[in-house]
Amino acid sequence: MKRIICTVLSIGIMLLGLSGKTAASAEDSSGKLRVMPLGDSITDGFTTTGGYRNTLCELLVQNGFSERVDFVGPNWGGSGYDPQHAGYSGYSIDNIPQEASISGQRTGISSFIEWLMEEYPADVVMLQIGTNDILSHYDLANIGTRLESLVDTILGALPEDGMLYLATIPCMDAENHLYINEYYFTTEYMDECVDAYNASIREIAERKSSEGKRIALADVNAVLGKGDLCDGVHPSVDGYAKLGSFWYDKLAAFMEGGEAAESYSAADLVMLAKHIVGRESIPDTAVQRFDLDGDGILSSLDMVILRGKYC
Repeated sequence: MKRIICTVLSIGIMLLGLSGKTAASAEDSSGKLRVMPLGDSITDGFTTTGGYRNTLCELLVQNGFSERVDFVGPNWGGSGYDPQHAGYSGYSIDNIPQEASISGQRTGISSFIEWLMEEYPADVVMLQIGTNDILSHYDLANIGTRLESLVDTILGALPEDGMLYLATIPCMDAENHLYINEYYFTTEYMDECVDAYNASIREIAERKSSEGKRIALADVNAVLGKGDLCDGVHPSVDGYAKLGSFWYDKLAAFMEGGEAAESYSAADLVMLAKHIVGRESIPDTAVQRFDLDGDGILSSLDMVILRGKYC
């Protein structure tokens, strides 16, 4: 069994080096795919300049995609070959007034999204937003409605063969009070808020995809656990690296001809293999996703099934 596990792990790592053969048709006149990383501080790279985009750019270079991908946005930062992005630390979905927030006034991406999409046209948008709405404890009953309005605006600005990747948000650890208000959030309540919001994200992505919209779920929450955070909210250096690998697989799959709303990637292969050999734990929220044989135990058989799904 150890030989099987190690062999599959090698295969998973090897797959991370595969490059695409067929480009998606969405691209600008120069032939490059215009990609906008859009969101809040996790997209910006708070605590680690460049955040996940450092690893994402590194993998694009290693696998021969950097000449085909042009990142767009008004902001700059990070060690990647193309540092442009649209990540805004502290921003929310809609504007949040001071009197309605427990963490201060916030600017909403919705307030300038039309300008942003016009000034920086994108073929692919990678959207992760909503963490600050929760931290502000702002009108959480309607957070999904606000997100859907933002999603509709972005979809309306994309080319017909473009794609919006709608990301879930990572868990947050309310035991760390640096950014999380301990008077409002217990650990259990924070988990409930994140889970409820992510459920609405999945519902929006699945419903609009079934309606023929160019949208796919990017389940970031299944990739990062609380152990991947450095301050209860933002990923650690290793956490950002995981996100970069995750987003690389999304873009590579798109350039190879597109992908369904939910899929498995090379990063998933490596993650499961590391879990099986005891090098890394898969978040509890993602165990069901990887239990492909349904026996309640993550084993080399799940790895074999997962490899078949990816290949």
